[in-house]
Parts: sequence; C-alpha cells; structure tokens
Amino acid sequence: MKLSKIKGKDNILQLEIKDGQDWYLNTLRRLMTSETPVMAIEQVEMRRNDSILYDEVLTHRLGLVPLTTDLESYQLPSAEEIESGEYLAQSSCKLVLAAKGPCIVFAKDLKSKDPKVKPVFPDMPLVKLLEGQELEFEATAVMGIGKVHAKWSPGHVYFRKIPSITIKNPSALAVAQACPTGTLAEKAGKVHVTDEKTCILCNACMDIDGSKSVTVETGTDFLFAIEAWGQITTEEIVTTAVDAYTKQLKEFDTLVKGL
Repeated sequence: MKLSKIKGKDNILQLEIKDGQDWYLNTLRRLMTSETPVMAIEQVEMRRNDSILYDEVLTHRLGLVPLTTDLESYQLPSAEEIESGEYLAQSSCKLVLAAKGPCIVFAKDLKSKDPKVKPVFPDMPLVKLLEGQELEFEATAVMGIGKVHAKWSPGHVYFRKIPSITIKNPSALAVAQACPTGTLAEKAGKVHVTDEKTCILCNACMDIDGSKSVTVETGTDFLFAIEAWGQITTEEIVTTAVDAYTKQLKEFDTLVKGL
C-alpha cells in the first residue's frame, strides 16, 4: 500500500492510497470517527434561564458546540468518574456563561477555565435573550469518544475508489456532455479524461451506449478524505486513531495467548 497527500490545508486532508483494501480503510475510518477523544460539554448546571429555550434544549445545543482539545493535557475519564458523574481535572474543564438581554448569546461568550479549551466557532449563536431575560450556567466539558455520542466525533471521514477510465470512442462527444463532474471533457473535438479522481462512479457516461464508447472500472486505488470539525487537527485524528488501533491489536493478542 502506497500513500500520498493530495490536499492538506486548514481542516481538510485528502490522501491517495494505492493498492489498498476496503476492509482496512473502513477500519481506519471507524477508528478516526469513533475512537479519537475530543472535548465536549457533558454536564450543565443551569442557574438561571429566562430564554425561550427549555433547559434541556439549550443543554443539548451546548453539547454540540465543538471545543478545541489539547490531547497532551487531558485524558479519557475512568469508569468510576463516568459512573459517579464527578470528573477529575485531567479529564474535564469548566466553562461559565452569564448574559443579560437584549442580546444574542454566542459561543464566544463561554468563558473557559483553560484557554486551550474554547469554542472552535466563536460566532456560533446559542440563544437570543429579550429585554430583561438572563442566562447563567456552569458547564463541564469532558473528554469522550464518538462511539459513545456523536458530539465527541472529531470530524467526517470517508473514502471512495478511484476508477480506471478507458476511452474507446474519442469522437463520442455525448459521453463528455453526460458527465456531471467534468471528469470527461471535450477538447479539439475529442473526449479525454481530465482527472480520474473526480469521478463519482455514477455511470452516466456508460448509460449513453453501454460500454461501447467508454468503460469505467474500479481497482485498488482509493481517495481517502478527512474533514475535521476543528477540535483537533487532521494529523492528530490520523495518529490518534492509529495508536488506538495498535492498542486494540495488542489487547486482542494478549487475549488470544491467554486462551
């Protein structure tokens, strides 16, 4: 398996993987979305809420606010912490908010006890307060993983196969006109392939006359994409998922040897 970077900018990382296996890539995808720990608000102590939103609705909205995460300073809570609901400093962070209307309360109004834990999108609106309405609460952000709740998911990860396209009849211009992604284009009166990685395997080109003019076949090359929500970087998502996979394999090996 060979790996090369196609795009690595801001919160998006795209990789081209040659000679890959579906099952292996899907395992990595699941690990990245469900086993990578990030911070999210888990508990809210509502001291005053005069807004139009019920406490439960506002609390749910707070839980979905992406928070920047320092993987070196925090760790997942123990089973005892989760059961008791009392989290230690190494697995949680306190955030407070106090606002008085008329105003729109934004995510940036959350004041964190740790400057490393703050909303990824400061201008995300939380609730609108009218004249005389007040909102005050203390929230506890906790480290967690996506398989427990989607709010702890660090991003969107997906992959698809890169097809091999063969032009049999370069003069069949209708094939290029049917392509919705521009993978097939007309140039100098002939059909040519612009970039096979943009093909979405819709088979619109083959619907014209079957496979007489063009054939699209899938192989073992893949486009692997990671879009981070911003809690951690795409590189941290990859390395943390691989570390989790290595740990699980070692645990499995230990269990097998103990049989």
